[in-house]
Amino acid sequence: MHLRYLAKFYNKENEKIEYGFFAAADYLKKFCDLEINDREQLEKLIHWFDHTLPIPDYYQDKKNRQKSKSATSWYKDSALEFINPMNDLTLILEKYNVEVERINAKKVLGKKLYEDDFQITVLPFKDAKKNIT
Repeated sequence: MHLRYLAKFYNKENEKIEYGFFAAADYLKKFCDLEINDREQLEKLIHWFDHTLPIPDYYQDKKNRQKSKSATSWYKDSALEFINPMNDLTLILEKYNVEVERINAKKVLGKKLYEDDFQITVLPFKDAKKNIT
């Protein structure tokens, strides 16, 4: 089983709808009036993910940047050390009206770009969204 978190929010700064869980968390941190405890917890969680979650080398290669915009990353259901903090982060985002969607899939369809003990990153097949199992 795999788990993916998506966040959708309205970015008032440039009037675009942003997608991406960590982009939403970063936006809240930078631009929103948060309760002190929420801000501290948000900053702590973002810092923890920045320094703990492995970032695939794939994203560092310039030639892959365009493709990586379409790539999706999924947590393995065994990665509780990341899923639990994601749930904590989700609570903060939802408290400030960020819509968060959790997607479960038995199998992730697409060309595998990266995999470690915690996550898998794929370039989805064109019809993969219809076929999440």
